[in-house]
Amino acid sequence: MTKKEKETRHYRVSHQILSLTGINFQTKSIIGCVELTLIPSRDNLKHIRLNAKQLRIYSVCLNGTVEASFQYFDPTLEVCQQNVEKRDLDTYSENHLSGCNLVDPDLNGGELNIKIPSEAFSQNMIGEGKPIRVRVEFSLEDPLGGVHFVLPEGEGTLAEKSAHMFTYGHENSARLWFPCIDTTSEPCTWKLEFTVDEVIVLIE
Repeated sequence: MTKKEKETRHYRVSHQILSLTGINFQTKSIIGCVELTLIPSRDNLKHIRLNAKQLRIYSVCLNGTVEASFQYFDPTLEVCQQNVEKRDLDTYSENHLSGCNLVDPDLNGGELNIKIPSEAFSQNMIGEGKPIRVRVEFSLEDPLGGVHFVLPEGEGTLAEKSAHMFTYGHENSARLWFPCIDTTSEPCTWKLEFTVDEVIVLIE
């Protein structure tokens, strides 16, 4: 059975805006928001699942007017914790693979599970082929991957010390620094917005 036969997403992403507004080198933190434009493939869409790791999620809003409830859970953080008797590599690998499959976007998975509220249906927001905008406000502090802050030691300002930040990663690692549908099978158009201090130079 292929991934597509097992379970597929009932929406596709057509456009995404990523806005990072609060980049703080002292705390190695970022405050930002994303807005995804999704095209549902069914009228009774109940849930939207996005990928998001090591993030703090503050709010989810649909079409700029309706707040949506959400659950945020990363199963890869609890690998083997429920089975204290087995600590071998095979058990870890099996449990880790199960956790990864639960958040695989190509299997309609994700760490961030958004419930479509009844207000969205009563306001006729949800419908097959009807675009819906999903806005997520989030923050990231002292990341372990995806984004790297470089703060050289010594005296002087951030600019004088050549402090800088850069993003990096491999396939399926965009979720480490912003909510998204983290798969190469879901291409879309993008708009990137960054707000930085005057002494910071932005290179895209």
